[in-house]
Formats: sequence, C-alpha cells, structure tokens
Amino acid sequence: MGAKIVFTMDNLGDAADLYRGNIQAPRKRGENPAFDTGFPSLLNLFNRYEIPLTYFVEGWSAREYPDAIERILAQGAELGMHGWIHERWLEQSDAKVEDICQRAHTSILQASGLAPKVFRAPGGHSSVFTHNLLKTMGYDIDASITENESMSHDKDGFAYVSYQWLGVDASHWLWDQCSDETATAAFHRAITNAKEKQDYLVFIWHPHVMGLSKDRLAVGERIIQTVLNDSELDVVSLRQLAFPN
Repeated sequence: MGAKIVFTMDNLGDAADLYRGNIQAPRKRGENPAFDTGFPSLLNLFNRYEIPLTYFVEGWSAREYPDAIERILAQGAELGMHGWIHERWLEQSDAKVEDICQRAHTSILQASGLAPKVFRAPGGHSSVFTHNLLKTMGYDIDASITENESMSHDKDGFAYVSYQWLGVDASHWLWDQCSDETATAAFHRAITNAKEKQDYLVFIWHPHVMGLSKDRLAVGERIIQTVLNDSELDVVSLRQLAFPN
C-alpha cells in the first residue's frame, strides 16, 4: 500500500465574494467566470479521470445553485459543508457558528436530499466548539487545517483530516503569485513528502483559481496523471482515507 492522495474542491458561485464585499448582489448566469467556466472545467477534469471527489459547498450556494448541486452529485462526489456564505470561521461567536451550521446543513440537505457528514471551515481553522456541535449533528469528519497537518480520530471515532498548504492551489497562484512552474514544483514536492512519509496528501482546488485558467488546468491534469501513473500512490476519497475499513 502506498501513500494516499485525496482530491477535494472548495467554494461554489458567489458566496465568498458576497461575504468579502467584492460584489453587492449575486451575479446573473454568464457574469461569473468562476461559476460559469471554472466550476464545470474543474469538475470535468476530475470526471475525465474518474477521481473520487469531495466538494465543500456553502449553504447559501446549495440554495442558489440546485442544478450545480445535482451535477456534483451526478459525478458521484460527496458534498461537504463549508459554512453559509464562506464566513471566516474563527471570527464567529459560538452562537453564530451554531446558527451558520444549522442553516447550511439544512440548505444542503434540502438541495441534495442527503445530510452532509463532512465539514471544512472557511478560512482554514475550526474550533473545539465546532467539533462538538458537528458530532451532535451527525458529522463524522472535520477536514479543516490543523497545526501538524495530519489525521487523527477522537474517542468517539470522529475524524480530523487536515489538508496541507502545499496541496492548495490558492497557496501558490492566489496568495504567493507563483508561476505555473513554481506551483507545479510545489505540488510535486507535496507528493514526494507523502511518499517519503508513507502518509497522505489532500489537494484543494478551486473554480476561481485553477478552474479559470487553461494553463493551470493543464498543471492540474498533469498532477492527476502523475498520481495515477505512480504505483506508490493510491487515490482515495476523503471518506475512504478517514475510515479505510
């Protein structure tokens, strides 16, 4: 058995831009390149290679884009909850966290017919209050970042599956303004780290980052090909990673 590689997507449509104040109202279809072009392009890439995918969507997005939710589910992906409108998680009070979680959970359930069981905190970091709340709501995975970027399970069997910053497209192209070559090297470094440690790597790719550029999508496709062609790597879903048995 080799290192485990997990592919995930975050964000859908206008939710994050509304929260950040980049726009004042949802855009019409055809006016949001990330949703109109980036979302289907990246989803098609994963579908072409039959990659098991977990997609973290905001509750607001699930309500606003039922056709997108249907398309994600048709691809066999698991839906994860990603806040209501991509709120920065650690800036919220416990009362606000509870309200957000309940609203987002209900919205995703209504849109998909399935109760989400996996969560990722917008902004990266979760909280002890969130973990306890999620467990009461039937969740079994928190896929937010942790300090040691590793996986663990608590006494209740609840899984904490951290991602790694090297696997996040926004780390390289959005925040560090890297070239495609530098981003490619970083992704390969992340893969090498997982192989050397016989551990796991979680990729997070976004419609508004990788999905909008043909060159970046080509980088993503080459990474997928590298992973699939390496006998020391095993592509699994987030859920298979957390609960292999």
